[in-house]
Amino acid sequence: MPDIFRLFVNFRSTWHGSNRSLKKIHAVYQELYQIVTGPQKEILLINWRDIKNPEAGGAEVYYHEIFKRLAGNQMYRVTVLSHAWRGAARTEQVDTTTVIRIGSKHLFNFSVFFWVRTHQAEYDCIIEDLNKVPFFTPLYTTRPRLHLVMHFFGASIFKETGFPMAFYIWFMEKLVPAAYKNEQFVAISQSTGNEIRKFSKNPDRIDIIEPGIDTKAFYPSCKKSESPLLVYIGRIKKYKNAQFMIRCLPAIRKEFPSAKLVIAGAGDYLSPLKNLANRLGLNNAVDFPGFISETEKQDLLSSATLKINPSIKEGWGITNVEANLCGTISISSNVPGLCDSVKDGVTGLLFRYNDPDDFLEKVLRTLKNPSLRAEMEKSATAWAKEFAWDGIAERMNAVLKKIV
Repeated sequence: MPDIFRLFVNFRSTWHGSNRSLKKIHAVYQELYQIVTGPQKEILLINWRDIKNPEAGGAEVYYHEIFKRLAGNQMYRVTVLSHAWRGAARTEQVDTTTVIRIGSKHLFNFSVFFWVRTHQAEYDCIIEDLNKVPFFTPLYTTRPRLHLVMHFFGASIFKETGFPMAFYIWFMEKLVPAAYKNEQFVAISQSTGNEIRKFSKNPDRIDIIEPGIDTKAFYPSCKKSESPLLVYIGRIKKYKNAQFMIRCLPAIRKEFPSAKLVIAGAGDYLSPLKNLANRLGLNNAVDFPGFISETEKQDLLSSATLKINPSIKEGWGITNVEANLCGTISISSNVPGLCDSVKDGVTGLLFRYNDPDDFLEKVLRTLKNPSLRAEMEKSATAWAKEFAWDGIAERMNAVLKKIV
């Protein structure tokens, strides 16, 4: 009998039989869905880290939140290929995705080459997270491809790490235009999309899909601090430029003596920041709570007067949007990525990178004008609610349909 008719009979017998197990009904639904829509597409997503890696960050949250939803809707089976790390299983089911871990942290790109050459025929589409060192999949895969791009480091990588590693990453990025000029891309911001358009021969194959956010998890959870509270949340790296805020704090405290700064997060630049605060006599004005939980982050963003992001470059700036949902505006560098996650004059303010005069003018203006700040807080909250993960996943699904 025809497949759909067979499923109808199966469904009737399941429903009217003595065993009305919801699991059986769901299994029948899944089989019917696949007959109507065709078999599930097999997706291989290559990223240096998986979501459970202790060093996972924003790039991992981005792909995981999107593709766990796409795998959960029965249209795709998603396999994540990432590097192995101590204590992790070689293969593991994480939410609705399968994670395979191979190779080592520093040589993973070479392991990818051999693994993909062997297994590429098993997949309908190969998705590469083009982050730091590329995998150069266009050179050795024949399957349909998509490349996710957070941002390119460019020369800024030399501010982040030692010369040998910085040069290696910089050099590998320099090879991207030649290897990827005909590829399909998803960039997480217009700024990153513009960087891709400089070398792409097919600008119409560049889609912008911003990171999403759990709009139900972030909301004002406590009252605003009575005294000015400036907050930074993120990795503690040199290029994130938290040292800039510490240097500017004395000038802010001349106008607002009770003003304080909280720098939350972990990273290899924490000790230099603490030493700087000590040298400037700011030990009682700067707090370093280290890594904080999601609940602590929500409370900190809610109580903050201003959320600060002085980084030299970002792919997007998700903490700006998280702060907006908590009713807090952001004062951020006017640099790629951050200029996309802050609508200047609407959801926050942008200042010229590393310009203390411009930064102080923006900060002091908002601190002295509560009505201006309240107006932007209202606009910021409304704008941030547009970035729910379900909608972001649907936009990625529309891109995948064009490819597979």
